[in-house]
Amino acid sequence: MDFSDFIIIIPARIGSTRLPNKPLLEIKGVPMILHAYNSAKKANLGTPIIVATDDHKIANVVNESGGIAIITSNNHVSGSDRIYEAIEKYDPEMKFKKIIHLQGDLPNISGELIKNLAKIIKDDKKDIATAVVKATPDELDDPSIVKVAIAFGKDNPKLGDIGRAIYFSRACIPTGSLDVWHHIGIYAWKRNILKKFITLPASPLEKLEKLEQLRAIESRIDIHAIITSEHPIGVDTELDLKKAEKYFNDFT
Repeated sequence: MDFSDFIIIIPARIGSTRLPNKPLLEIKGVPMILHAYNSAKKANLGTPIIVATDDHKIANVVNESGGIAIITSNNHVSGSDRIYEAIEKYDPEMKFKKIIHLQGDLPNISGELIKNLAKIIKDDKKDIATAVVKATPDELDDPSIVKVAIAFGKDNPKLGDIGRAIYFSRACIPTGSLDVWHHIGIYAWKRNILKKFITLPASPLEKLEKLEQLRAIESRIDIHAIITSEHPIGVDTELDLKKAEKYFNDFT
């Protein structure tokens, strides 16, 4: 399958309030941003991998490891704004039409999941693709875990099924469901859709939930989600960092 019009961009800002200097914190002796970068390489898409950052220390770590970093504004409020600035700087000729938006705080996401999202977005009828995994019991009422109500068009969806996201929330949704879907923070975008998205004002539901995905839904931009069995560690706290350290000590 040809992925020559794809690019992978990893936004990484230095100003995390819960975990200062997060992209540079080491997991098994390697800065977290390089773990994310290495995950992107494992997708084997044959496409450029860019780190979009507001910090020269992060850029230097990436560049010294043989990667590519683009310095972006420190005024961006979201990763989508940051990756759009980065692709406009890196590719003004618009060679790359599709973007994998990989979070820099998902150090153990697999290359296979990245490739699966790339395959979804190759469909001209898909605007944005993302991934979900079945939430664990302890995540159901955790507001830091984003949940998604998804229309699969059938009962009992299975691994690998793709549905259309109806709503994202920090609450446990939908009521009465045996399958509550935990949203994994990775996206595949059509570049023209990203361009449209960042020009839209923050939507009412986005402001309430503090989830920018809702801006797309309120603007009738479809988000499709694939079910995965992966449960990558999102590192936001010291406890998450310890979980990631344990994962890499146990499995790498």
